Parts: sequence; structure tokens; C-alpha cells
Amino acid sequence: MPVRLFVSLFLAACCLMALCLPVLAQAPPASKPSQEAQPLPAPVVRSPEVVFPPSMMIAPPARLAAQFPKGFMPGLGFGLNSAQVQADGTVVLHTLTGRGPTLEGPSVAQKDGRAASTIFILPAFNPTLVTMKILGDKAEVVGMLPLKDEEGKLLRGLPPASRGPANPAEVPLDLEFKRLEHDPSGIDPQGVAYDFKRSVYWIADGYRPALVRVSPRDGRVMGMYSAAEGLEEFLETRRAGWGFSGVSVSITGKVYTIMRGTLFSQGKPGNFSRIVELDPDTERVRQIPYPIDDEIFADPASVATGEIVAFADKRMLVLEQGIDKEGRSRSLVYSADLTQAHNIHRVRDDAGNTLEAITDKAQLRKMGQKMARKTLVLDLHQAGFSGRMAESMTLLSDGRTLVFMSGHGFGLEGQIAGASAGPDGKPVLDASRYELGEGGKLSLAGKPSNAVIGIRPTQDVPRLWVAVLPKKVTEY
Repeated sequence: MPVRLFVSLFLAACCLMALCLPVLAQAPPASKPSQEAQPLPAPVVRSPEVVFPPSMMIAPPARLAAQFPKGFMPGLGFGLNSAQVQADGTVVLHTLTGRGPTLEGPSVAQKDGRAASTIFILPAFNPTLVTMKILGDKAEVVGMLPLKDEEGKLLRGLPPASRGPANPAEVPLDLEFKRLEHDPSGIDPQGVAYDFKRSVYWIADGYRPALVRVSPRDGRVMGMYSAAEGLEEFLETRRAGWGFSGVSVSITGKVYTIMRGTLFSQGKPGNFSRIVELDPDTERVRQIPYPIDDEIFADPASVATGEIVAFADKRMLVLEQGIDKEGRSRSLVYSADLTQAHNIHRVRDDAGNTLEAITDKAQLRKMGQKMARKTLVLDLHQAGFSGRMAESMTLLSDGRTLVFMSGHGFGLEGQIAGASAGPDGKPVLDASRYELGEGGKLSLAGKPSNAVIGIRPTQDVPRLWVAVLPKKVTEY
């Protein structure tokens, strides 16, 4: 039966009754792992901007100073963690700035063909852990902890080099389209969680991918579990930009993360993402298949899975986002039960392939492979969320209140002037479809182009969104 869901704009734990709008959510029956929520007559709900000091504005390159006289907007929301609720009702949250402001770039020539590129507007940008406090009518940034390597040197957001053909890495470019050196210590922070048992932060790195242990005292990296060291090598075959997304520590002290989407086998995408479970005490690793919702989403391979939140032993929330079969953006929160799911860590079929090679779910069931069991908890867009996608999610200590962040683009976006026409006669506004040639000149489909890739300001700002569920997540 549908249940009544109240969504409220939340700025303090003690103010959950401030603004509630009725919406609906529907939990699917056990026989169907996914089911759409009922249409919702809820109006659009927006939250106030996060308050941060002017000193947090990021100085732009000299060539962009006139366009951004106040600097770049801080890019918050790459991961979100509810640290605690203080006695006065103040909610303490941790988040990350990501790897810095970037743009999609043109393809570049490599020895083995062409590769995707990313334009790093600030190549020396230092990813930072940010602490926010929410009390009354303010969500205020109160602390920043720059991330450093083991020697105390500030980390950068540039990608490490590829370790081979099976480990794709984007090519970093500067604003002049000149190649930047890969950074062996570079990090793409995509999730943060504080581990009270071990007094450390865990950060999900989207590059390698890796689980990074960080000191809360000075932000230094204390250790790392990566696809090259400690985790299965197959994880590094992820698409560039599709590594780990989100991290959480369970009540049993185990650390969980999830791949941003499905991995590929023999050139074809699987029908599930992978939840990775790490026990830091024993270094035992398990991997659990998390089924992608192919009943709702048009292209399961393009669905992003992330922002995992462990709320009980072997039970967690997963944020699943993509474009549905009707062309709409969808952000769905599922409760995933791993109790009966099988461990696929280093599992191969008789031909030596990973289980991603088996795209028929019936065949997987016939093999006895059980995936995580899913229950829909919240359809975020139907509940009033008006952003394209939520970048991060966390659960507060009451077990009912979900907090999301959006608006993490540093207040800028790419634009293309003088765009060339594609085969359909329409201007091509996707930078990745252009090829970079000698002297920084662009071409499209092998023909010279007068297109110019530029930057413009946006009104995109960090925002908090909150949903108060009708019951605790443990009851779904």
C-alpha cells in the first residue's frame, strides 16, 4: 500500500516540523526488486544556499578574472557524512570539494588511438574535506581540512597515469589545451565517512578506485586499499570517472563503498554494480552484486550508483540515478539487504570471465548467484527535488531523515562558440565529439572546425535537500 511521505526543508535537527509537503512512496513486493513510486502531486521544494565565508571563494586564473570577479564558487557535496547531532540540535556534516573545477575536453591522440580528455581549470587545486553545521536557519561551513599525501604535501586532483590498456585514464589538459602530467598521488574524492572505532576518515577515490584512510588531525593519507593493492584488480577496468562513489562505516566497523556503475566484460556492460565490503581489522574483502533497475532506466549501463549509507549490519541505502524510459531524470533511494547475497570477490565462470559477462539474470539465478535484495524507499524527484541529480546523500541519527546535496559545479560550465554542424545539421555542443590537433586546433569528424571551447558562469550553488521518511529505514 502507498504510504504518506512528508518532505521538509530542514535546517536543524530540532526544526523538522518547519515545512512538510505530502508526497507518496511505494515499497515494491519482495518478488520484484524495483517498482516505480506513484505519481506525486507535490510542488517543487528548494532549500536555502549553504552559507560559507567569502574567504572560501576560489581565485580564478588571470584570464578568467573578469568573468569571475568574486572567484569560483566552492564545489561542495562530493560525498556527505552525518558525523553527529549535538546537544543543542546542531547537525555536523562532512563533505568534500572534489578534484576541482573541470570541463569535458576534446579527444586527444594516443599511441593506441584516441582518448577522452578533461580540462583542469586549476591544475594545482587541493581537494579538501569540509565541515558544515546546520542550526536554525543556517547551513554554515565551519572548517576545512586540506588533503595531503603521507609526506605532508598537498594532494592535487589530477589523475594518476593508466596502469595499462585495461585501466583507462583520462588525459588532463590545461586551459590552453596543453597536456598536463599525470599525478601518481592525485585523488578524485567521491565519498567521506568518519570511522569512530579507528578515529580516521575513509575517503572513496574515484580514480584508482581506492579506499583511502586519512588522519583527522592533519589530513594526511595514512594508507590505501586500491585495485592494485588489497582489492580485486578487475575493479580498475572501470570507465574513466566511474570508480568508487560514496563510502560508509557500518555498526560492525566494516567499510562499504560501491562502484559508480556497472563494469564491462568482453566489451559489454553487466547488469549490476558492485558493493565492496572491507574489514580493516582482518583486511577481508567481499563484493556483493547490486542489481541495476532495468525496469525503470532506459540504459542500465549509464545509471549511476553511489552514496552508499550503511544503517545496519549488511543493510544499506544506495542512491541510483539516471534517465528513465520516458526521458526523465530519476533519483531513487533503495534499501539494499546483503544478508542472502553472494560474495563475487574474484569469482569467475568456467571461461575465466567475471559475472558481468552473464547479462541474463535468469541464467545468473540458475547458477545460484544471489544479488542484493532491493526495496524502494524514496523517489527524490517525485518528492520535490528539482535538481538534475543529487551528488551526495547521508542519513541522520534519527534513522528517518535523509540529507542530500546538489549544486557542486563550482559555479561554472563549458560553452562552445562557433560550433560545427553534425550529420543532422545541428551544431555540435558536446566538447568530447571534437578532436584536438596540433597547435590546439579542433576538428570534427576529421574536418577542421572553428569551434572554441570556453567557460561561462552559472547560478549553480551548493544546496541542501532533506526528506523525512514516514518510518525508519530499518522498517523498509
